[in-house]
This record gives sequence, C-alpha cells and structure tokens, in this order.
Amino acid sequence: MTREALVKEVRDGKALVCPVDTGECDSCEARNACHTLSGGKDRKVMSFWTENAAGASRGDIVSLELKPSASLTIITVTFLVPVLLLFAGYLFMSGGTDGERAAGSAAGLILGIVMAVVANRRMGAHKSFNMRIVSILEKAEGKPMPETIPESRMEGWTP
Repeated sequence: MTREALVKEVRDGKALVCPVDTGECDSCEARNACHTLSGGKDRKVMSFWTENAAGASRGDIVSLELKPSASLTIITVTFLVPVLLLFAGYLFMSGGTDGERAAGSAAGLILGIVMAVVANRRMGAHKSFNMRIVSILEKAEGKPMPETIPESRMEGWTP
C-alpha cells in the first residue's frame, strides 16, 4: 500500500507526516487497521511519525509505503480471526439448542473482534508494521525529486 503525504515536521531522524488525500482511505480494504496502527484519532486530521530514511524536510511531498507482508498480516488478523472464532464458538456449542449455538457464535465473534483490535494495536508497536518514507516526490521549493530508497519494493521501481 502506498500513498502521498506532506512532511509537517522533522526531528531526530523521524518525520511527522500527514496524508495528502485521506479520501484514499475510503477505498482501501485495510483502512481501519491502518488507521489504528498509525495512532490517528480523527481520520480527517491523521498525522503520524515515521522513519525519515529518505532525508525529507519540512514541506516536502513524500511517498509512503506499507510493506505488502505487513498489509496482508493486518488484513488477515482483522478479518480472519473474528470469522474463525465465530465458527469455533458455534462448534463449541454444537451439542446445544439453536439458541445456545447462536450464543456461542456471537460470543466467538465478539471475542474475535476484541482479539483483532488488541493484535492490531500490538502490531502498531513494531517497526515492520509502520509506513515508511520511500521517496521524495516534490521538494518544498517545488523541484521534483524522483529519488527512491533502494530497498523499496514499490511497483515501477528500477535499480
């Protein structure tokens, strides 16, 4: 997952970035998990700190990337865990009445949602699940900078 952001502040090798168009979040399958991981409270004013390996400065427009493996892990935990626990709750109560099976399914689903939220927040503490700056798209002075960090796996990147 990639997106553009504006660098608001640079301090101690990190940059405070604000996504340029938060409307992109509406079409993304990982929007809620990504929002949770970035620590944002209000999606309209989502800003977060990230590593500044590209050497961006205040006012630069940068390209951010979330590694595909991190994105897939987030999506799997967010959606698959609740569904699996829903079925586990049903199977646990399979010997009961219809109402008991429904209650077991509901309890499994609720437990799955709680576990997914907790797991998403814990993943947010790990560096590998944070978005990172991979290139500077436009310097604050208005000069384009097509420089990309070599370890980036972005589409279209050539060594």
